[in-house]
Amino acid sequence: MNPLHVALLWHQHQPLYRNPRSGRYSLPWVRLHALKDYYDMAALAGEHPGLHLTFNLVPSLLDQIEEYASGAAVDPALQLARRPAADLAEDDRLALLELFFSVPYRTVIAPYARYAALYHKRGERSAAGDYREAIPRFRTNDLRDLQVWFHLGWCGATLRGRPEVKELFRKGSEFTEQEKHALLDIQDGFLGEVVPIHRRLWQEGAAEISTSPYYHPILPLLCDLSSAREAVPDLPLPGEPFQRPADASWHVTKGLDLIERRLGRRPAGMWPSEGSLSEQAVGLLGSCGVRWTASDEDVLRASAPGPHGPDLIYRPWQLETQGGAGPAIFFRDHALSDLIGFTYSSWPARSAADDFLSRLRHAAQRAPGGVVSVILDGENAWEHYPDNGVEFLRALYDGLARAEDLHPVTFSEALERGPRPARLGRLRAGSWIGASFTTWIGHPEKNKAWSLLAAARQEAERRLGGALHESPVFESLAAAEGSDWFWWFGDDHSSEQDAVFDASFRDLLRGVYQALDAPVPEELDHPIKRARGHHWTRPEGPASPSLDGRITDYFEWLSAGVCEAAAGQGAMHQAAGLIRRIAYAAGEGSLFVRVDPERGDVTSMLSSLEQGRLGVEVLVPERISVTFQMDGERVAITGGLSRFGAGAVLEVEVPLPAAPMVEFFVTLWAGDGLLQRLPRDGTISFAPDEQPDWSV
Repeated sequence: MNPLHVALLWHQHQPLYRNPRSGRYSLPWVRLHALKDYYDMAALAGEHPGLHLTFNLVPSLLDQIEEYASGAAVDPALQLARRPAADLAEDDRLALLELFFSVPYRTVIAPYARYAALYHKRGERSAAGDYREAIPRFRTNDLRDLQVWFHLGWCGATLRGRPEVKELFRKGSEFTEQEKHALLDIQDGFLGEVVPIHRRLWQEGAAEISTSPYYHPILPLLCDLSSAREAVPDLPLPGEPFQRPADASWHVTKGLDLIERRLGRRPAGMWPSEGSLSEQAVGLLGSCGVRWTASDEDVLRASAPGPHGPDLIYRPWQLETQGGAGPAIFFRDHALSDLIGFTYSSWPARSAADDFLSRLRHAAQRAPGGVVSVILDGENAWEHYPDNGVEFLRALYDGLARAEDLHPVTFSEALERGPRPARLGRLRAGSWIGASFTTWIGHPEKNKAWSLLAAARQEAERRLGGALHESPVFESLAAAEGSDWFWWFGDDHSSEQDAVFDASFRDLLRGVYQALDAPVPEELDHPIKRARGHHWTRPEGPASPSLDGRITDYFEWLSAGVCEAAAGQGAMHQAAGLIRRIAYAAGEGSLFVRVDPERGDVTSMLSSLEQGRLGVEVLVPERISVTFQMDGERVAITGGLSRFGAGAVLEVEVPLPAAPMVEFFVTLWAGDGLLQRLPRDGTISFAPDEQPDWSV
């Protein structure tokens, strides 16, 4: 038997929420993910003798965890929770209603009657876009229960097993101030256990710890912004060139140093931020002593075009340009990684684990003795799984640990025991999102952020010269080089905290000028990200498509509005969603909707899901629900008098009573799990008889 080596890496990362100069935290997500995910992920791995895997800990994340563990860090959510509910001012109550429901409704709120009741008591946002009208509905005990339930919702399996926490779940409501503070005290103490369990697993050989550049920058862009044009030759770039390879080296070296100092050993591997590599970045990693790194299979395919055997991604590679001395490069299996990140959350846990193991065995038949790399986010996916993914992970780990034909290994073990690296003639720069860097550069907002960073950097260089890297000023510049700021600018990602990320980035740059005693540019007082009410376009006129399940001609949907699935994504980016876009228009007393799958046709999309269902939900002028699912080998419809055609696309006609407005949204489900919603938040609303404005 020649088993397949399975190298699994969980990437643990949150943005920098602490301002390097003031020490203030803007958001609580590091603390909350530490309570729910970081400790439990390590503890679950330690339950299975024979299971070896890799945890990638971002240095700036580790810094923040340890600051919380020391008691020095306090974030706005913790401050709000510590205040007596009776003493909360109106703005405090509004902040509570904004922030303390920031968990998935289906898996964290709905299972608990009291938390769900508080959610429904809050209701929808007012016309002003906030929840101020809901404040009078919340009594003191409601507010206190919300303070407790938010923090109960962020308890992982280990914390939920503590007797005091179990009792709070059992009690459910009417919590006291003493009980609330007892919960928060338990959580504060628990934070000190996160780093030690990772250190122990590494010492015992059950896990390897790798790391990323210190503040999680995109290394190729730091080395040279123009590397973005290797994937997209005509990509718009900032007017001012940006080439700072010395900064990239600082992030890599400082990250390696921090892990060695905190965990006792120097990492052999580095997951580059967002899987972003270029030839220059790979050379830099090698010069810093990194033995292995990784990216996405699409980067490999772009770098090595042409026919390849089945083992293309089932072995490490090494750049010929590095003369055989550069780090080995693993390329992750894109589909396997995304199944865990985006699909299996809606499956029964055992079925999902069995399906994954079956796919691994298929890979083992294609590449016996090879190594398959599965690399993905190790925190954000689990809140969409029932029970935070514990049952799925236990089933998966148990199957891997027991299998004779699958050999779970760390990435360093994969280098020692798996196939030798193959030679790669060139590496085309790219990331694990679309094999390009367009998530972080190219949009006017992203480019403006780079220009503001470049200007601050130039001012610091002018005033400090060669002493810049040793100056405290550089910490703010280095933090501003992190990938997360550029992630949230532009149209592709959005969250409730967009304004916070925008302000935090500008505050870092403002701090550079203030520390230099230099004038602060007025531009830093104005938001970079423009406000967006929605991520869809209104129809420009009526439509009358043929409803045959295909785009018959160019003109039948030409006047329709469009909602793209990629717009408004949150912290996790699904490079390949099941629905790519929807188009919509009114005509002849009906709403027409077209659903375009990401790949394949509508039948294959629904057939790929367990109990897959696609819904068109009309709210105005009246509530109408139309559902599509597979009936044998054909698509069937339930709900209303709608007509449809299913083929390459789904085309639907929903008859409507005459009304001045239409509001609707589209959903895709598997089992009881919501996979996609378009738009991501709110509804699409338009006036059927509205005439387009041809004056612009």
